[in-house]
Amino acid sequence: MTTIVIKPRNKAEENFLSRLLKKMNIETQVVEETAPNLETRKAMKDVELLKGIKVKDSQELFSKLGI
Repeated sequence: MTTIVIKPRNKAEENFLSRLLKKMNIETQVVEETAPNLETRKAMKDVELLKGIKVKDSQELFSKLGI
């Protein structure tokens, strides 16, 4: 079996592709991907911008975190 991933841009495209593939007798499986919440997107952006705490080892990390 071969898997092809198609990511439609909107619900209309998803419906169109589903109907088309069904007419062609091609089995489909829709997998929903949830978008990260605001806090997670901010953290991802911070990592991309190299923001954050730099430490030399786990002991220093725990110390900075207050653990």
